[in-house]
Amino acid sequence: MSTATLNVWITEIGDPCHIVSSDRWFVHIVDCEGKVLKWCGKVYRDIPAKCGHAQIEIPPGCYAVFASENKAGEGIPPFGNQLTHVQVVRANCCDHICVTLFSPSAHYCGTWFANALVQHEGGLTRAGVDPNLVRGAIEAVRALVGRMPADPFSANLEGFRGEERDER
Repeated sequence: MSTATLNVWITEIGDPCHIVSSDRWFVHIVDCEGKVLKWCGKVYRDIPAKCGHAQIEIPPGCYAVFASENKAGEGIPPFGNQLTHVQVVRANCCDHICVTLFSPSAHYCGTWFANALVQHEGGLTRAGVDPNLVRGAIEAVRALVGRMPADPFSANLEGFRGEERDER
């Protein structure tokens, strides 16, 4: 059979360069519509990642891959508690694909969520969301994130705000 081999690696929370060493992570593979991959009698979710790694045989195709810190049903539905970023992979026949999933900290997620609310503030209000609700949400998220300890990765990213951009 000419399947592909997908190797998934999961990082420590807030640390994109170090692989987690625990067995509490589970990998999920979904199609481009967000539906869990089902193929040849197998459902591709809640795949254990021993020491932050899972090797999975998949059929050729394009998929979104992510992981959760605990198995579905043991945390917040539908996939669990802490989630990694989602990565898109393209698997061709006989490919060997390696993907690293970054586990962002709550500070990192909160910062980006606040920025997303600001970016979409106009669209939300045009869609009928009360502008006071949107502004209140932005302020609340920023206040909460401001009280969270920043992991070193997030703290270093904050430094980009004031730096000049290279205009090459």
